[in-house]
Amino acid sequence: MNVKRICASFLAWLVMLPVVSAANWTLLPARCNDVDIQLHDQVIEIHTTGSDPFIVGELSDIGSDDAVLQFDYFCVSGIKQVELFLGRPRLGDTPLSLPAIPVAETWQTYIAPVQLDPLRHGDPAQRILRIDLGRKAGVRIQLRNIHTRAKTAQERDRDAKKQQLRQQKIVRAERIENYLSQSFPTRIDSVVVDQDSITISSSSVPDTLTASDLQIVECPPWQSMGQSAEPRIVDVPIQLGENRATVVVPRFEGPRDRLQSGWRLSRPTAGQSSFLTARTFASEIDVVGDNHSPHRAVPANQKGLGGIAMYGPIDELRELGVTAITVNIAITAFVKDSPGQGRIQIPTSGEPVYFDAVALAHYDRVMNWARKNNVVVSAIILIPTPRAGKDTSPLVHPEHDGGIYTMPDLTTARGTDIYAFVLGEIARRYSNTDAAPGGITNWIAHNEIDFHTVWTNMGLQPRAIVTESYYRSMRIIHNAARQYNPHARVFASLTHHFNVPEDGLWRQLSGREVIQSLQRYSVMEGDFAWGVAYHPYPQNLFAAVPWNDTRISDDFETPLITIQNLDVFGRFMQQESMRDSSGAVRPVLFSEQGFHTDSYDVDAQDRQAAALLYAMKKVRAMPMVESFHYHRWIDHPREGGLMVGLRTLPSKTEPHGKRKRGWYVYKSIGTEQEEQVSKDLPTP
Repeated sequence: MNVKRICASFLAWLVMLPVVSAANWTLLPARCNDVDIQLHDQVIEIHTTGSDPFIVGELSDIGSDDAVLQFDYFCVSGIKQVELFLGRPRLGDTPLSLPAIPVAETWQTYIAPVQLDPLRHGDPAQRILRIDLGRKAGVRIQLRNIHTRAKTAQERDRDAKKQQLRQQKIVRAERIENYLSQSFPTRIDSVVVDQDSITISSSSVPDTLTASDLQIVECPPWQSMGQSAEPRIVDVPIQLGENRATVVVPRFEGPRDRLQSGWRLSRPTAGQSSFLTARTFASEIDVVGDNHSPHRAVPANQKGLGGIAMYGPIDELRELGVTAITVNIAITAFVKDSPGQGRIQIPTSGEPVYFDAVALAHYDRVMNWARKNNVVVSAIILIPTPRAGKDTSPLVHPEHDGGIYTMPDLTTARGTDIYAFVLGEIARRYSNTDAAPGGITNWIAHNEIDFHTVWTNMGLQPRAIVTESYYRSMRIIHNAARQYNPHARVFASLTHHFNVPEDGLWRQLSGREVIQSLQRYSVMEGDFAWGVAYHPYPQNLFAAVPWNDTRISDDFETPLITIQNLDVFGRFMQQESMRDSSGAVRPVLFSEQGFHTDSYDVDAQDRQAAALLYAMKKVRAMPMVESFHYHRWIDHPREGGLMVGLRTLPSKTEPHGKRKRGWYVYKSIGTEQEEQVSKDLPTP
């Protein structure tokens, strides 16, 4: 229905609709414009149908002028040009412009400060609140709990400090950028980590320097390059000869492992350190023991599935021909604040904290299944955002302000120690792909860092701070895994948003910017085994087919990289400037993407099956792509209406859903049956 043009009889029926209200706001459907509205319990589902979509509701009270507008929402496209009117708009009225509604692929909370007094037109009793939802038809958004409220004391205090804190962050971001733009007179060639010592070597020390002119400085992993901190000078002798400097430092400082630290050579000048090199991390790590495969596990084909656990008829993955899976590992489950059976005290400062090895055993079944079936495992390392009222894990970033997952706490020695120890224990257990209980080959660092406010939240931060923190987290994962498995690799997780302009709101990065940032650090601070875990969904996750995207281009300035323009991503990664230190193209996983069925009828299933075939034909032409992990195996009832599974929603009679046509097409891809099974599917 278009509620702008409703017949009288339908208006009579509309009055009988259940109202949706939250706190002090009640929806008035008959006053809304250019929207189709469906009400589901307390959820308002809106499809915009014209160029002037808005919803209208009545406030039961105005409340304080120092207020906020708040609601929960789900919107895979986001909405720009959000505006607010109070009362019936008059010619010449200027609305209150609100921050854009960011893309949300799960339920998120929107909070915007609103100054209501200028909108009242001198009428303190005005109670009709109108929210304009952009200028486009075809946008889908779900809303609930719409209301206005007075700012809390905490919010007022936060606002008072916001500008001061923002400026401090800008200064830290500038320090990071200044560091990355520097050139140094020499460089560290290698940092070799043995069981008990770390050997740091440089072959380009100026011949004007003597050993007494040099110092070795430790850069602990919790220290950002944006910080202004006293250098941690390690008092050990420096061997100097023929322009080569060699330093051997103990690997352990008491119980603290220096495996994760970076190193710099400096020259003391007038009581201060003048750095001669960039920070440089471990280039070679001595493997502990021999519990690892002599070779890196490689999938037999590019067919993968995402988010696999021991539910559902897992043996059908063999039937599908799947040779790679992702497994979500929420690492907060392993950290406990009390001793117990199977718990190991983590060496760190502060209150005792323990690693729960028993909880880790939960993953043994899926890892061992993968081992027995020659399926390569990519582990996604996640830190769930604490629920309201729950104690915060020491792994959680202290500035997190929402989202589904957070960045690890890499701001303190304690948080970083715990993070590195947990990763090391996971890596120790799953080091061998050839022996029980199985092994992890690829490590995906968190989820969709370019949408960090939702998926890897560390609060609002300038882009340089987010990318530097993420880089340090990737380094820690890499080093923790490589000490037990010399074939382990770490991957950066990114959405399909490739170029995103800086808007000053600090809510989103560009995927391209993250990749280029990682490359800059690798060139400057020593390369490591990293790749990209990209998510090339269609531009609209609800799109019927993936070949009608319009917000793409055939160059590196494209806003999005989707299935339709995958070759742009391939060309980008194959540039000489993006390759690793050996000249090889960095590995790629397409670790999450899927295609929606808006119903389970024949046409919808055919479109999804056609999308799968179209995607896999594109991926075949990209040998740097190790695996295409389809999302998801089975439709999920709490995925905002998305039905991208190869199976339908579960039911009492079909606890794992029914197989869609896409299931059979995915099975046939790469086999002799592909052409026959895919016959008569839609094509671009």
